[in-house]
Amino acid sequence: MVALPDNLNSYTQDRLERDGKPARCAVKRAIKMSAGTALLLAAMGMWAVPAGDAAMQLIKLFVSLAMLGFGLVMMSSLDTEDDLPEVHVDPVNRQLRVVSKDDCGALRLKGVYGLDKLSNVSLQGNALTAFDAEGEQVLSIPVSDAETEQKLREVFPQAA
Repeated sequence: MVALPDNLNSYTQDRLERDGKPARCAVKRAIKMSAGTALLLAAMGMWAVPAGDAAMQLIKLFVSLAMLGFGLVMMSSLDTEDDLPEVHVDPVNRQLRVVSKDDCGALRLKGVYGLDKLSNVSLQGNALTAFDAEGEQVLSIPVSDAETEQKLREVFPQAA
């Protein structure tokens, strides 16, 4: 996700740099995993008990599908590896901020780079790729919106 200056003020430094508690994060993940597993097992175990009539079976079907759905949502929320970093471009201060989420979902400021200090910025293949002065890759994210790509080309005139 690329956020241009109008969205930049929604994130404060306190929110980006707050201290996360790893123990609280582990407890939160354990609760989600336990609740998700319990809901999935209950959805399947519900059918071990026989139901009397067709109306009761229909109610069991709806309840078990709801528990199955909620259990899958709880379990799928544990996977956070696909999260791409957010990029905040500030042309006024000539800065590029890379913000990512940690395992707990808290926003973390990965780095602040001066736009003039970036050695290579590329907008090829629907992706924004930037390298710092040492040649290390700062970011590589997909850019699918043509309007966003045009604004990025205005900010990075050196982008090929």
